[in-house]
Amino acid sequence: MDYSKIFIKDAKPTKIGGQAVMEGVMMRGEDKQALAVRLPNGDIRLEIEDMKGPSKVSKVPFVRGIVSFFSSLVYGMKTLMRSTRILEEAMPEDEGDSSKLEEWLDRKFGNRTAWNVMLTISVLISLLITIAVFVIFPTYSVNVLKHVTKNSILLNLAEGILRLLIFVLYVLLISKMNDVRRLFRYHGAEHKTIHCYENGLELTPENAKGFYTLHPRCGTSFVMFVLIISLILFSFLGWPNLVWRIASRLLLMPVIAGISYELLKWAGRSDNVVIKVLSWPGLMMQKLTTGEPDEDQLEVAIVSLRAVLGELEPGIISASGDTAGAEARDADGEAEAEESIFDALDNKRYDEDVAMVRNLVREGRKKLQVAGVSNPDGDADDIFCYVTGFTHNEIITRNTELLSESDMADYRERILERASGMPLQYITRVQEFMGLPFRVNENVLIPRLDTEVLVDQVLGIIGGMELEHPDVLDMCTGSGAIGVSIAHMVPDASVKMTDISEQALATAMKNAELNGVLERSSFALGNMFSALRSDEQFDIIVSNPPYIKSDIIETLAPEVKDHEPRLALDGGEDGLDAYKVIANNAAAHLKDGGVLALEIGYDQGEAVVFLLERTHYYKPAAIIKDLAGKNRVVVAEKPGIPS
Repeated sequence: MDYSKIFIKDAKPTKIGGQAVMEGVMMRGEDKQALAVRLPNGDIRLEIEDMKGPSKVSKVPFVRGIVSFFSSLVYGMKTLMRSTRILEEAMPEDEGDSSKLEEWLDRKFGNRTAWNVMLTISVLISLLITIAVFVIFPTYSVNVLKHVTKNSILLNLAEGILRLLIFVLYVLLISKMNDVRRLFRYHGAEHKTIHCYENGLELTPENAKGFYTLHPRCGTSFVMFVLIISLILFSFLGWPNLVWRIASRLLLMPVIAGISYELLKWAGRSDNVVIKVLSWPGLMMQKLTTGEPDEDQLEVAIVSLRAVLGELEPGIISASGDTAGAEARDADGEAEAEESIFDALDNKRYDEDVAMVRNLVREGRKKLQVAGVSNPDGDADDIFCYVTGFTHNEIITRNTELLSESDMADYRERILERASGMPLQYITRVQEFMGLPFRVNENVLIPRLDTEVLVDQVLGIIGGMELEHPDVLDMCTGSGAIGVSIAHMVPDASVKMTDISEQALATAMKNAELNGVLERSSFALGNMFSALRSDEQFDIIVSNPPYIKSDIIETLAPEVKDHEPRLALDGGEDGLDAYKVIANNAAAHLKDGGVLALEIGYDQGEAVVFLLERTHYYKPAAIIKDLAGKNRVVVAEKPGIPS
């Protein structure tokens, strides 16, 4: 059995539950309950009942399980009887005559009171039979084993196992009955339909067919939880006389129901290993209590669920597509009888629901477009993928799925941040550089394509120097994009990264770990060369230091000047402060024949070359242009020892 199709990670669990009835399905939500029954002529009879909101008691853990247990018993019996009555009313008069008992009750108490009397009698009889078969009989029968063992734990375990076997045998026997087999197939239709809804697919028989008939929140699983928990719990109660054993079982039943209910809720919203193990017995039993439904049965389950979602009104839905109260009318009040019931109904959940993937993405794109973002569609999609974990392809292939409220709120919040000018990378917390992923945040500059020119130059220099274990210094490392990329591309390199910002250095360390180079990386905090020991030397020193003139920063795009760290941007009055320090100090930390590689502003090439050459520490420097033809990198070599 493929658990991934039952405990589906992408599913959005719902509080809607259901029950199979005679030739139909009941679905129950928080505020309404719907009963859909297939009539003998092929029509579907739909009844909808408003439900009271949950009481405070029904929200208390464990207590809510007790409330749910008894309310499900009453409503379940009531719904089952109502479906039978609907079928009887639809039969020809000679086939649907009332029994003498029903006629007497109608005359004596009136139709509604008679119905309530019949319901009460049915519930009481069901309870008495349940107590007799599953409580009294097992504990009475196992008492004969006292002649074999006095161990109370073994006796209680034997009683529990017998109770479990009785339940399995009972289900096996009734499953041989034709009416019950059809009931179990409607049970399967109910599960498939809820699976379909939870996974955000359009509610059609074709989509629902693709799911298992098994569901972790099924009532069968609840019963199995009750039987197994009672088996364990009763084992610690000793083996008193028959009366006390029966009393203890009945008194503890609400407690067991409460525990079982919490386990069932947990199973409905989790897919971890513990839940799969606990749910396994219930899922195996569902193989007996559910059957593979046909399309007609799936249609009934879908009608019931859509009614709970508020998309349908009570009435008759004819097999030909004509409706009497169950479809929305057009402006002239005429029904579209030509189409099937699923094509004709205005499926508002899939056309208008803002929680649907395609609608939420469309909303985000529009907001970014109005805000003047340069790439509104791409940014909105990137933010969506970050929030939900979707791939870009899945935005298309899963565009009708519904999102959780938390994902919707998170997405909208981040769209507003992007519309206000926050860089996309600070929202998604990631930026690709040299084909590698890098974490970014407000403490570091966002790695840019221009800087890849610098890294490519350094990689070429290392290759030309034919060094076995090159030592590289990445000064003003920020996110670590340069140093981590070099360490990743040169497996034998050791890279030291320094920065004046403790937060930036922490980000660089995380990126080194993310890209698997942490063992060959070291980090030092300090203002440029003050982070180094006086005797440290490297084969390569590479840096992308702050180089923007102070008075120009305020003219930059809001995404840059308002969000990226000024410390990493501001190069002083002439933009050359950092280069002056590097020119005067780098040679002392370069090995003979070592190379200095610096990123520069497009108009700083000659000025930086002048700063380097006037020190007489380096050979003539070279200026490297980027793909746009602008000056981007300056490279200078420290002379080697004359041979």
